[in-house]
Amino acid sequence: MVKLVSILGTSPGGIFETFSNLLTGNYSSESGKGTPVEIREVYIIRTNHPQVTNAWNLLKNIFLCCGVSEHSLSDIVLDIDDIKSPEDYVKFRKEVLGRLNPGDYVDFTGGRKAMSAAAAIAAIKAGAHLVTTVIEQSDYNRIQELIKAAPSGSTSTLSDRGQCGSVKNYLCSLISKQSKTILLQ
Repeated sequence: MVKLVSILGTSPGGIFETFSNLLTGNYSSESGKGTPVEIREVYIIRTNHPQVTNAWNLLKNIFLCCGVSEHSLSDIVLDIDDIKSPEDYVKFRKEVLGRLNPGDYVDFTGGRKAMSAAAAIAAIKAGAHLVTTVIEQSDYNRIQELIKAAPSGSTSTLSDRGQCGSVKNYLCSLISKQSKTILLQ
């Protein structure tokens, strides 16, 4: 079974969009329209920056409250708050590479450019597929404003769907309805 390894920055919805679009075959590639990909494991690789930790808390809740399939969601936190040195870059790239097998998918959409580059290089080295998801800038701005105004409880750890209640609509609004996922390799 293939897995999705994603890089998380400060916008949590992009990873869910990539995951959903791969599951449903709603992506494009050089060869045309995609076919559904069965993904049961999602690895999130991120820094320990407070804004990224906030995005992780939102992302967990988005998967729980807005998701439709069974999956395993794993949080891999590096002990850096950003890539600030060649050593940080190597650490990040090795962490991504260590999670990959040939045929897995790497979503390099999130995070800083150096993180995306590290993930893309690791994917190529491992024989994994490269994917990215794009949204309109206006949608991105809307989502960023929503994140800034997060309602109470939306970043608390929810353990089952029954707890989604009053925050479900908010969490699901952090997902772009017009996202476009592109398989690059």
